[in-house]
Amino acid sequence: MLEGPRQDPLPIADPTVGPAEGGHASSSLPTSALWWTARCVACGAPSTTQPHDPVPGPAEDGTQDGLPAEMPPLELCDDHWTQYETDWFILGWCVDHYGEALRYCQQHGRTIEPL
Repeated sequence: MLEGPRQDPLPIADPTVGPAEGGHASSSLPTSALWWTARCVACGAPSTTQPHDPVPGPAEDGTQDGLPAEMPPLELCDDHWTQYETDWFILGWCVDHYGEALRYCQQHGRTIEPL
């Protein structure tokens, strides 16, 4: 029997350890719920998105069709939030999810367009 590529499970977060000072994790949720509710769209690490974090939108020229009327919350880890806030991470939209712009989306077989 042939098997697909083996993927290591994600590490289990220690519920007694919170995010570093200045991180994006919200203290209004139990740590166990926070670490397992969403994953970073770039690397799959636990998301540290807070309710007050910005929701991206399309470019002002409005040339990109197929975007939802209201964009979903952006789930990123601390490292990718830092990159996003300093323009080192270019966000894109592919059919029904965020991803790193100009990367190839295996799920949809196409390049992710920048927002």
